[in-house]
Amino acid sequence: MDKTTLDNILEKHKAQPVGHGYIDVIVSRSNYTEFISDLVTNGYKIDSVSWWEWCEDNKENEYGLGGPESVFYKGWFSEIPIDVDDFSFSSDGNKENIIKEVLNKIETKTISFSDETVTFKESSWLTPAIWLDVPDDWRNKYSA
Repeated sequence: MDKTTLDNILEKHKAQPVGHGYIDVIVSRSNYTEFISDLVTNGYKIDSVSWWEWCEDNKENEYGLGGPESVFYKGWFSEIPIDVDDFSFSSDGNKENIIKEVLNKIETKTISFSDETVTFKESSWLTPAIWLDVPDDWRNKYSA
């Protein structure tokens, strides 16, 4: 597990970290499956998933609070104010099972707001962000 490999995986899948480190690595709906597979296969530990609203072009957000402009796409991400979904994987470390568990948590995500319920499958704007367990001193290339 090294930082250069991680940075290459992020670039390959157009995954964008928020802030300086490697928590809240936002990945598009079209890239999340292979991104998660590459992370786990290369030995990176996924701790959690947080949730973001994708706002294409300069569309105003409807659910989120605010967030960064995308460095890969035309639009921006707005953080949804809900708890992150944490993982606690079994000790067997079976990479295929870990990948399946992460993908299942993403693909079955449901958020209940006061006036509506949204699901990952039905809401094309609902975007996952992966939290990685890496050394605290690792900084991503997008941080100033």
